[in-house]
Amino acid sequence: MTSNQPGQTPRKGPTKIWLPVILTIGLLLGLAASYLTPNPFGFWRFLPPDFQEAFVLHTILSTMSVVLLVALAVIYLKVYADTGARFALGITVVLVALLIQSLFQYPLILNQVGPFPKGQGPFLSYADFFTIAAYTLFLYLSLE
Repeated sequence: MTSNQPGQTPRKGPTKIWLPVILTIGLLLGLAASYLTPNPFGFWRFLPPDFQEAFVLHTILSTMSVVLLVALAVIYLKVYADTGARFALGITVVLVALLIQSLFQYPLILNQVGPFPKGQGPFLSYADFFTIAAYTLFLYLSLE
């Protein structure tokens, strides 16, 4: 928290208004990505229909995670550039590693390199909800 004492200028930086903006961008990009993606289960006629809905939901939530990670990495890169704090650099390295992991597990990339893994089915997106909640909280705290 910052206090505005006489003679101090208010802090100029990202505000909390960016949180819903970033979440909305992630949601819209996820909807577009899931809409433009071909059905990875088209040749598996014996799978239940909820696999397709789980894939669409997983694509949307994975896109939101990637957008949140990019926003967090940009914030901490800016903090590092402004302050030179090695802690901010360490957080940035961890965020970039998580971003690379998210991209390697991104449904659209998995769909391009081989058959999409079907083992988790409708449970595929449960972890995404917790991940997005954690990244959203991290972004909220970073914007304070």
